[in-house]
Amino acid sequence: MSEPEAPAPEHAAELRSVLDKLHDLIGGAKAMPMSASCVVNRSEALALVERAVAAIPAPEAAPPSDGEADQIIADAHERASELIAEQTIVIEAKREAERIVEQATGEADGLRTETDTFVDSRMASFESVLHKTLSQVQLARARLSQRSGLDDGDDEADQA
Repeated sequence: MSEPEAPAPEHAAELRSVLDKLHDLIGGAKAMPMSASCVVNRSEALALVERAVAAIPAPEAAPPSDGEADQIIADAHERASELIAEQTIVIEAKREAERIVEQATGEADGLRTETDTFVDSRMASFESVLHKTLSQVQLARARLSQRSGLDDGDDEADQA
């Protein structure tokens, strides 16, 4: 584990002062007869201890222990691997989507060409039938006109 951090210089002076006073208090305390113990003013000693504690800067977030750091690193590596795998899957999915779109576009173009060819052939057939029908109608009208003399009436109707 790492050693505790030293207090900042402004806190160190205050802490040193309080500890000196605490030292003087204990050093000047009345000795108990036949003992290494002494009598110390409790409230005065506690006040000095509280000042000493207050002079120590509040610890910032404690750095993780080696085990915690190793676990954090392992979790980060695992998450990075997952993200890379997801990215790879996304890239492959995009490529597959592009391939499918290209294939569908090609098939649609082919179907469009087939459909246009079919419709054109049907229209050509219809056009041919219409030409034959028109020719037959024109021939029938010409025969009718010759037989009944309708051309003379058409000329008069056209002139009026």
